[in-house]
Amino acid sequence: MARLIQALPDGPLDIIGDVHGELAALEQLLERLGYGLDPDPEEVDRRLVFVGDLTDRGRDSPSVCRLVKKLCDRGVAQCIVGNHELNILRGAEREGNGWILGHDDKFMAGKVSQAFESEEPCDADEAAAIIAWFQTLPLALTRDDIRVVHACWDQNSVDKLPPTGDVAALCDAADDEIEKALKDTGVARLADMEEAEFGGMKDPNQRPTRTLRNLSEKYEVEQTRNAIRVLTSGTEEAVDVDGYAYLSGKWRTTRRTPWWDSYEEEPAVIAGHYWRSRHAATPGGRDIWQGAGPFEWLGPRRNVFCIDYSVGRRFLERTGSDEQGAFNGALAAMRWPERELVFDDTDDRVATVSG
Repeated sequence: MARLIQALPDGPLDIIGDVHGELAALEQLLERLGYGLDPDPEEVDRRLVFVGDLTDRGRDSPSVCRLVKKLCDRGVAQCIVGNHELNILRGAEREGNGWILGHDDKFMAGKVSQAFESEEPCDADEAAAIIAWFQTLPLALTRDDIRVVHACWDQNSVDKLPPTGDVAALCDAADDEIEKALKDTGVARLADMEEAEFGGMKDPNQRPTRTLRNLSEKYEVEQTRNAIRVLTSGTEEAVDVDGYAYLSGKWRTTRRTPWWDSYEEEPAVIAGHYWRSRHAATPGGRDIWQGAGPFEWLGPRRNVFCIDYSVGRRFLERTGSDEQGAFNGALAAMRWPERELVFDDTDDRVATVSG
Protein backbone atom coordinates (compact mmCIF):
# COMPACT_ATOMS: atom_id res chain seq x y z
CA MET A 1 0.00 0.00 0.00
CA ALA A 2 1.48 3.34 -1.05
CA ARG A 3 1.44 6.82 0.39
CA LEU A 4 -0.37 8.43 -2.53
CA ILE A 5 1.21 11.90 -2.44
CA GLN A 6 4.88 11.90 -1.45
CA ALA A 7 7.55 14.55 -0.94
CA LEU A 8 10.28 15.48 -3.36
CA PRO A 9 13.78 15.93 -1.91
CA ASP A 10 15.40 19.33 -1.65
CA GLY A 11 17.94 20.28 -4.30
CA PRO A 12 18.14 20.10 -8.09
CA LEU A 13 16.13 17.53 -10.03
CA ASP A 14 16.18 15.82 -13.41
CA ILE A 15 12.60 14.94 -14.33
CA ILE A 16 12.31 12.28 -17.05
CA GLY A 17 9.32 11.84 -19.34
CA ASP A 18 7.43 8.72 -20.40
CA VAL A 19 9.96 5.95 -21.26
CA HIS A 20 7.54 3.38 -22.75
CA GLY A 21 9.97 0.47 -22.72
CA GLU A 22 12.67 2.26 -24.74
CA LEU A 23 15.67 1.00 -22.79
CA ALA A 24 18.35 2.29 -25.16
CA ALA A 25 16.89 5.81 -25.02
CA LEU A 26 16.82 5.73 -21.22
CA GLU A 27 20.40 4.49 -20.97
CA GLN A 28 21.59 7.17 -23.39
CA LEU A 29 19.73 9.92 -21.52
CA LEU A 30 21.17 8.84 -18.17
CA GLU A 31 24.65 9.06 -19.68
CA ARG A 32 23.98 12.54 -21.07
CA LEU A 33 22.68 13.67 -17.67
CA GLY A 34 25.86 12.44 -16.01
CA TYR A 35 24.41 9.58 -13.94
CA GLY A 36 25.54 6.59 -15.94
CA LEU A 37 23.86 3.25 -15.32
CA ASP A 38 25.25 2.54 -11.86
CA PRO A 39 25.36 5.87 -9.98
CA ASP A 40 26.61 6.18 -6.42
CA PRO A 41 24.13 8.37 -4.48
CA GLU A 42 27.05 9.87 -2.53
CA GLU A 43 28.62 11.10 -5.77
CA VAL A 44 25.47 12.48 -7.43
CA ASP A 45 24.34 15.93 -6.33
CA ARG A 46 20.98 15.77 -8.18
CA ARG A 47 18.03 13.39 -8.04
CA LEU A 48 16.05 11.73 -10.84
CA VAL A 49 12.25 11.80 -11.03
CA PHE A 50 10.25 9.61 -13.44
CA VAL A 51 6.76 10.77 -14.40
CA GLY A 52 5.38 7.26 -14.98
CA ASP A 53 4.56 5.26 -18.12
CA LEU A 54 7.84 3.39 -17.89
CA THR A 55 6.43 0.54 -19.95
CA ASP A 56 4.59 -0.70 -23.04
CA ARG A 57 5.18 -0.34 -26.79
CA GLY A 58 8.99 -0.27 -26.68
CA ARG A 59 11.32 -3.23 -26.96
CA ASP A 60 12.28 -3.92 -23.36
CA SER A 61 9.85 -2.88 -20.66
CA PRO A 62 11.17 -5.39 -18.09
CA SER A 63 14.70 -4.00 -18.29
CA VAL A 64 13.41 -0.44 -17.99
CA CYS A 65 11.58 -1.43 -14.81
CA ARG A 66 14.65 -3.18 -13.43
CA LEU A 67 16.84 -0.14 -14.08
CA VAL A 68 14.44 2.44 -12.65
CA LYS A 69 13.71 0.28 -9.60
CA LYS A 70 17.46 -0.04 -8.97
CA LEU A 71 17.84 3.74 -9.14
CA CYS A 72 14.91 4.18 -6.73
CA ASP A 73 16.22 1.55 -4.31
CA ARG A 74 19.56 3.35 -4.19
CA GLY A 75 17.91 6.65 -3.34
CA VAL A 76 18.97 8.26 -6.62
CA ALA A 77 15.45 8.38 -8.12
CA GLN A 78 11.72 8.51 -7.45
CA CYS A 79 8.92 7.35 -9.73
CA ILE A 80 5.16 7.87 -9.89
CA VAL A 81 2.27 5.90 -11.37
CA GLY A 82 1.16 6.67 -14.92
CA ASN A 83 -1.88 5.35 -16.73
CA HIS A 84 0.15 2.44 -18.15
CA GLU A 85 1.23 1.31 -14.68
CA LEU A 86 -2.38 1.71 -13.55
CA ASN A 87 -3.60 -0.57 -16.36
CA ILE A 88 -1.09 -3.23 -15.34
CA LEU A 89 -2.04 -2.95 -11.66
CA ARG A 90 -5.70 -3.39 -12.60
CA GLY A 91 -4.96 -6.31 -14.94
CA ALA A 92 -6.48 -4.31 -17.79
CA GLU A 93 -5.29 -5.63 -21.16
CA ARG A 94 -4.33 -2.63 -23.27
CA GLU A 95 -2.32 -1.97 -26.39
CA GLY A 96 1.31 -2.56 -25.51
CA ASN A 97 1.12 -4.44 -22.18
CA GLY A 98 1.03 -8.01 -23.47
CA TRP A 99 4.65 -8.39 -22.30
CA ILE A 100 3.39 -8.61 -18.70
CA LEU A 101 -0.31 -9.53 -18.95
CA GLY A 102 0.26 -12.22 -21.57
CA HIS A 103 -2.39 -11.31 -24.15
CA ASP A 104 -1.94 -11.35 -27.92
CA ASP A 105 -0.69 -7.80 -28.27
CA LYS A 106 -1.49 -5.76 -31.38
CA PHE A 107 -1.66 -2.12 -32.35
CA MET A 108 -3.56 -0.17 -34.95
CA ALA A 109 -1.35 1.12 -37.78
CA GLY A 110 -3.79 3.44 -39.48
CA LYS A 111 -6.81 1.19 -39.86
CA VAL A 112 -4.83 -2.07 -39.97
CA SER A 113 -4.18 -4.20 -36.89
CA GLN A 114 -0.57 -5.38 -36.66
CA ALA A 115 1.43 -7.33 -34.09
CA PHE A 116 3.88 -5.32 -32.01
CA GLU A 117 7.52 -5.70 -32.90
CA SER A 118 9.31 -8.26 -30.74
CA GLU A 119 9.06 -7.14 -27.14
CA GLU A 120 10.97 -8.74 -24.29
CA PRO A 121 8.41 -10.68 -22.22
CA CYS A 122 8.83 -11.43 -18.53
CA ASP A 123 8.13 -14.63 -16.64
CA ALA A 124 5.56 -14.97 -13.86
CA ASP A 125 8.03 -14.30 -11.05
CA GLU A 126 9.35 -11.11 -12.59
CA ALA A 127 5.85 -9.96 -13.49
CA ALA A 128 4.82 -10.39 -9.84
CA ALA A 129 7.90 -8.46 -8.68
CA ILE A 130 7.23 -5.57 -11.07
CA ILE A 131 3.58 -5.36 -10.02
CA ALA A 132 4.56 -5.43 -6.34
CA TRP A 133 6.93 -2.52 -6.98
CA PHE A 134 4.28 -0.56 -8.88
CA GLN A 135 2.01 -0.96 -5.85
CA THR A 136 4.46 1.06 -3.75
CA LEU A 137 4.58 4.05 -6.12
CA PRO A 138 2.75 7.32 -5.42
CA LEU A 139 0.43 9.24 -7.73
CA ALA A 140 2.31 12.53 -7.32
CA LEU A 141 5.44 14.06 -5.83
CA THR A 142 5.47 17.57 -4.41
CA ARG A 143 7.41 20.25 -2.62
CA ASP A 144 6.85 23.99 -2.23
CA ASP A 145 8.17 24.99 -5.66
CA ILE A 146 7.17 22.08 -7.89
CA ARG A 147 4.68 19.22 -8.36
CA VAL A 148 5.20 16.12 -10.50
CA VAL A 149 2.15 14.19 -11.71
CA HIS A 150 1.67 11.94 -14.71
CA ALA A 151 -1.16 13.75 -16.48
CA CYS A 152 -3.06 16.40 -14.50
CA TRP A 153 -2.78 18.30 -11.25
CA ASP A 154 -6.32 18.85 -10.07
CA GLN A 155 -6.61 19.93 -6.45
CA ASN A 156 -10.19 18.69 -6.07
CA SER A 157 -9.09 15.22 -7.17
CA VAL A 158 -6.05 15.31 -4.89
CA ASP A 159 -8.29 16.27 -1.97
CA LYS A 160 -10.48 13.19 -2.58
CA LEU A 161 -7.57 10.81 -2.05
CA PRO A 162 -6.86 9.10 1.26
CA PRO A 163 -3.29 9.48 2.58
CA THR A 164 -2.48 5.84 1.70
CA GLY A 165 -4.15 3.19 -0.38
CA ASP A 166 -4.06 0.58 -3.10
CA VAL A 167 -4.22 2.61 -6.31
CA ALA A 168 -5.91 -0.12 -8.37
CA ALA A 169 -8.51 -0.86 -5.69
CA LEU A 170 -9.30 2.83 -5.25
CA CYS A 171 -9.69 3.27 -9.00
CA ASP A 172 -11.99 0.26 -9.29
CA ALA A 173 -14.10 1.41 -6.33
CA ALA A 174 -14.54 4.84 -7.91
CA ASP A 175 -15.46 3.20 -11.24
CA ASP A 176 -18.12 1.10 -9.51
CA GLU A 177 -19.63 4.15 -7.82
CA ILE A 178 -19.70 6.09 -11.10
CA GLU A 179 -21.20 3.13 -12.97
CA LYS A 180 -24.01 2.89 -10.44
CA ALA A 181 -24.76 6.61 -10.79
CA LEU A 182 -24.86 6.33 -14.59
CA LYS A 183 -27.25 3.38 -14.37
CA ASP A 184 -29.49 5.18 -11.89
CA THR A 185 -29.82 8.19 -14.20
CA GLY A 186 -30.45 6.04 -17.30
CA VAL A 187 -27.39 7.38 -19.10
CA ALA A 188 -25.66 3.97 -19.13
CA ARG A 189 -28.57 2.25 -20.92
CA LEU A 190 -28.84 4.96 -23.57
CA ALA A 191 -25.07 4.98 -24.04
CA ASP A 192 -25.06 1.20 -24.60
CA MET A 193 -27.73 1.63 -27.29
CA GLU A 194 -25.71 4.33 -29.04
CA GLU A 195 -22.54 2.22 -28.88
CA ALA A 196 -24.30 -0.84 -30.31
CA GLU A 197 -25.71 1.24 -33.16
CA PHE A 198 -22.18 1.79 -34.46
CA GLY A 199 -20.68 -1.66 -34.03
CA GLY A 200 -19.37 -1.14 -30.54
CA MET A 201 -17.36 1.88 -31.79
CA LYS A 202 -14.46 -0.44 -32.67
CA ASP A 203 -14.83 -0.72 -36.44
CA PRO A 204 -12.59 1.87 -38.15
CA ASN A 205 -14.82 1.69 -41.21
CA GLN A 206 -18.04 2.38 -39.29
CA ARG A 207 -17.65 6.03 -38.36
CA PRO A 208 -20.52 7.41 -36.26
CA THR A 209 -22.79 9.62 -38.35
CA ARG A 210 -24.35 11.61 -35.53
CA THR A 211 -23.41 13.04 -32.16
CA LEU A 212 -23.72 10.38 -29.46
CA ARG A 213 -24.58 12.53 -26.48
CA ASN A 214 -25.20 9.81 -23.90
CA LEU A 215 -22.07 7.87 -24.81
CA SER A 216 -20.05 11.09 -24.65
CA GLU A 217 -21.52 11.95 -21.26
CA LYS A 218 -20.72 8.45 -20.00
CA TYR A 219 -17.08 8.67 -21.11
CA GLU A 220 -16.67 12.19 -19.73
CA VAL A 221 -18.15 11.31 -16.33
CA GLU A 222 -16.13 8.08 -16.06
CA GLN A 223 -12.94 10.04 -16.61
CA THR A 224 -13.47 13.30 -14.74
CA ARG A 225 -15.14 11.97 -11.56
CA ASN A 226 -12.50 9.35 -10.81
CA ALA A 227 -9.62 11.07 -8.99
CA ILE A 228 -7.13 8.32 -9.87
CA ARG A 229 -7.94 8.60 -13.56
CA VAL A 230 -7.73 12.39 -13.51
CA LEU A 231 -4.20 12.35 -12.10
CA THR A 232 -3.00 9.55 -14.37
CA SER A 233 -4.75 10.39 -17.64
CA GLY A 234 -6.24 13.86 -17.32
CA THR A 235 -9.69 15.27 -17.91
CA GLU A 236 -11.87 14.94 -21.00
CA GLU A 237 -14.80 16.73 -22.57
CA ALA A 238 -17.49 15.68 -25.05
CA VAL A 239 -17.21 16.75 -28.70
CA ASP A 240 -19.67 16.80 -31.59
CA VAL A 241 -19.51 14.11 -34.27
CA ASP A 242 -17.16 16.16 -36.46
CA GLY A 243 -14.55 15.89 -33.73
CA TYR A 244 -14.67 12.10 -33.35
CA ALA A 245 -11.33 10.37 -33.91
CA TYR A 246 -10.33 6.72 -34.23
CA LEU A 247 -7.60 6.14 -31.66
CA SER A 248 -6.13 2.93 -30.22
CA GLY A 249 -8.76 0.76 -31.84
CA LYS A 250 -11.90 2.71 -30.96
CA TRP A 251 -13.91 5.75 -32.00
CA ARG A 252 -13.54 8.46 -29.35
CA THR A 253 -16.41 10.83 -28.62
CA THR A 254 -14.46 12.91 -26.09
CA ARG A 255 -11.14 14.72 -26.26
CA ARG A 256 -8.47 15.60 -23.76
CA THR A 257 -8.83 19.02 -22.19
CA PRO A 258 -5.96 21.48 -21.69
CA TRP A 259 -6.37 21.57 -17.90
CA TRP A 260 -3.32 23.81 -17.57
CA ASP A 261 -5.32 26.73 -18.97
CA SER A 262 -7.08 26.98 -15.61
CA TYR A 263 -4.14 26.16 -13.35
CA GLU A 264 -3.60 29.32 -11.27
CA GLU A 265 -1.53 27.99 -8.38
CA GLU A 266 2.05 29.04 -7.69
CA PRO A 267 4.01 25.74 -7.70
CA ALA A 268 5.20 24.63 -11.13
CA VAL A 269 3.78 21.36 -12.47
CA ILE A 270 5.72 18.87 -14.61
CA ALA A 271 3.65 16.16 -16.31
CA GLY A 272 4.00 13.62 -19.09
CA HIS A 273 1.28 11.72 -20.97
CA TYR A 274 0.37 14.13 -23.79
CA TRP A 275 2.69 13.11 -26.66
CA ARG A 276 4.43 16.41 -27.27
CA SER A 277 6.57 17.06 -30.35
CA ARG A 278 9.84 18.90 -30.82
CA HIS A 279 8.33 20.38 -33.96
CA ALA A 280 5.58 22.94 -34.42
CA ALA A 281 2.06 21.56 -34.76
CA THR A 282 0.69 20.97 -38.25
CA PRO A 283 -1.77 23.77 -39.13
CA GLY A 284 -5.34 22.53 -39.07
CA GLY A 285 -4.54 19.39 -37.08
CA ARG A 286 -5.67 18.43 -33.58
CA ASP A 287 -3.57 20.60 -31.27
CA ILE A 288 -4.09 20.36 -27.52
CA TRP A 289 -1.30 22.95 -27.13
CA GLN A 290 -3.42 25.60 -28.88
CA GLY A 291 -0.48 27.00 -30.82
CA ALA A 292 2.06 26.94 -27.97
CA GLY A 293 5.59 26.19 -29.12
CA PRO A 294 7.28 22.82 -28.55
CA PHE A 295 9.45 24.11 -25.69
CA GLU A 296 6.98 26.55 -24.17
CA TRP A 297 5.61 26.56 -20.64
CA LEU A 298 1.82 26.45 -20.44
CA GLY A 299 -1.01 28.00 -18.45
CA PRO A 300 -1.81 31.56 -17.35
CA ARG A 301 1.24 31.64 -15.05
CA ARG A 302 3.47 29.83 -17.55
CA ASN A 303 4.33 27.23 -14.92
CA VAL A 304 3.05 23.94 -16.39
CA PHE A 305 5.25 21.81 -18.67
CA CYS A 306 4.67 18.52 -20.48
CA ILE A 307 7.90 16.51 -20.63
CA ASP A 308 6.62 13.66 -22.85
CA TYR A 309 8.34 14.13 -26.22
CA SER A 310 6.86 10.97 -27.74
CA VAL A 311 9.67 8.43 -27.48
CA GLY A 312 6.76 5.99 -27.26
CA ARG A 313 6.16 6.46 -30.98
CA ARG A 314 9.47 4.84 -31.91
CA PHE A 315 7.81 1.46 -32.32
CA LEU A 316 5.76 2.99 -35.14
CA GLU A 317 8.71 4.84 -36.63
CA ARG A 318 10.60 1.54 -36.87
CA THR A 319 7.73 -0.17 -38.71
CA GLY A 320 8.76 -0.63 -42.33
CA SER A 321 11.51 1.96 -42.04
CA ASP A 322 15.29 2.12 -41.86
CA GLU A 323 16.17 1.74 -38.19
CA GLN A 324 19.34 3.78 -38.75
CA GLY A 325 17.28 6.85 -39.57
CA ALA A 326 16.69 9.61 -37.04
CA PHE A 327 13.61 9.37 -34.82
CA ASN A 328 11.16 12.25 -34.48
CA GLY A 329 10.22 11.36 -30.91
CA ALA A 330 12.72 11.50 -28.06
CA LEU A 331 13.13 10.83 -24.36
CA ALA A 332 13.56 14.09 -22.48
CA ALA A 333 14.54 15.31 -19.05
CA MET A 334 13.72 18.66 -17.49
CA ARG A 335 16.57 20.00 -15.37
CA TRP A 336 15.07 21.84 -12.42
CA PRO A 337 15.50 24.64 -11.38
CA GLU A 338 17.43 25.42 -14.59
CA ARG A 339 14.29 24.83 -16.74
CA GLU A 340 16.51 23.26 -19.38
CA LEU A 341 15.78 20.21 -21.54
CA VAL A 342 18.15 17.32 -22.23
CA PHE A 343 17.28 14.73 -24.91
CA ASP A 344 18.54 11.18 -25.40
CA ASP A 345 19.55 11.71 -29.03
CA THR A 346 21.48 14.98 -29.03
CA ASP A 347 24.19 16.71 -27.01
CA ASP A 348 22.37 20.03 -27.41
CA ARG A 349 20.55 21.40 -24.39
CA VAL A 350 17.39 23.40 -24.97
CA ALA A 351 16.26 26.37 -22.92
CA THR A 352 12.50 26.34 -22.33
CA VAL A 353 10.30 29.35 -23.03
CA SER A 354 8.30 31.04 -20.29
CA GLY A 355 6.07 33.01 -22.63
